[in-house]
Amino acid sequence: MKTVKTTFEIEQRLHTRLKAMAGRLGVNARDLLVEGLELVLAKYDGESDRDELAARAQAARQRLRAGYFDGPADLSETYESRLLVAAEPPHKYGP
Repeated sequence: MKTVKTTFEIEQRLHTRLKAMAGRLGVNARDLLVEGLELVLAKYDGESDRDELAARAQAARQRLRAGYFDGPADLSETYESRLLVAAEPPHKYGP
């Protein structure tokens, strides 16, 4: 795996906490920084996915509303009439 060396400044208090945490966990500070970087990247990489899902959900809600309001005026009446027809006993033919 190819690596790149980078330098950045952090506050002394963060550096102190970083070194202390690394010591408690038995790892080096670099390992914690890389883990943190991976977590941050994963968090923000997923943002575009969440935005797309939210837009798709909104569009689906609009389609559902449009379908609901374009349907029969009284859905309960249609539903009840279907239930009544289904519940009727079969007709007996013959004398």
